[in-house]
Amino acid sequence: MNKRTFLKFFALTSSSLVLANGAEHAASASHHAAPNPQELQEMAQKMFGEIISQNDYYVNHQGSAFFEKLKNSQHPRATVIGCSDSRFQSDALDKTAENDLFIIRNIGNQFSSNMGSVEYGIRHLNTPLLIIVGHSRCGAIKAALGDYSAEGPHIINELDSLSLAVRKTSLTGTEEAKWLSAVISNVHQQAFYAHKEFKGDVESGKLTIVGVVYDLANDFNNGYGRLKVVNLNGETNPEKIMQFPLMKSLFKPVHV
Repeated sequence: MNKRTFLKFFALTSSSLVLANGAEHAASASHHAAPNPQELQEMAQKMFGEIISQNDYYVNHQGSAFFEKLKNSQHPRATVIGCSDSRFQSDALDKTAENDLFIIRNIGNQFSSNMGSVEYGIRHLNTPLLIIVGHSRCGAIKAALGDYSAEGPHIINELDSLSLAVRKTSLTGTEEAKWLSAVISNVHQQAFYAHKEFKGDVESGKLTIVGVVYDLANDFNNGYGRLKVVNLNGETNPEKIMQFPLMKSLFKPVHV
């Protein structure tokens, strides 16, 4: 992707968000009846059997030499705050995430929910990169935009924090556009919290904070599963973000 293409699909305002396949959106919102206890037990047995089988394959595929390199210490290159949503997994960022990504997950990719873990990744493991990963169609964000008073106390506590983040900005347009705008707004807010906590590390050049949206629904109309950089060290202007060395390195000139 060249710089022009990158900027084309980098728009941050809700008016520029292109949402595809409206019919599919409606279909995906439909709810299914909750499974009964017997069905849940069968599902659990099947899932756990698959986990054991996959673990066996993983162990045999990697071999003992792989684990020998990992057993004494870890040396990740990035700390990641991601949403707990099962549709987002580390493969979206790194095919070989072991010893590469120090991952913290919670609903809504919140910084304040796991500050100790984030601090450990940055101050003890010395990762030079903190990536905050929001994602399109985030259920936690949608819940935070509505009435979640019937939820349990622990969920309410986490959604209260999200609600403060997503309601600070004016959301306009269709419900889908508001949803995606709120996802972006939340990434900005979490990046703000992180920058406030690690301001010295950022200013000294020891740490770079990047906010991205993992677009699992192609809501930006730039391809399913693409990462959209929306914040870099607190900067949200696309043109200014492109001036950061981290971004310039992605678009090196081709000499012919």
